[in-house]
Amino acid sequence: MYEIKKVDEPKYQSMSEIASEYWDNWLIISNTPENTQGGIVRYYCYARKEELTDIIMEMDKDFDTYGDCEIKFVGPSRGSWIGGLW
Repeated sequence: MYEIKKVDEPKYQSMSEIASEYWDNWLIISNTPENTQGGIVRYYCYARKEELTDIIMEMDKDFDTYGDCEIKFVGPSRGSWIGGLW
């Protein structure tokens, strides 16, 4: 139902830029620096799908390319089930 989309031309962005562009989506963000808010959005999806975890686990195997990665939601609280997952 909800498709995971790969970012065609990923680039480093601040969290405010990320929120502006990807609002109301679950994201896989790579290259997240320790002391700043930002990173490179690699994938995004409206629903929190299990496949996002599979993707990030693969990315974690290549630290030299992706650095620290995280799954993050940017948007308002939905307060309901989507696709069977929170």
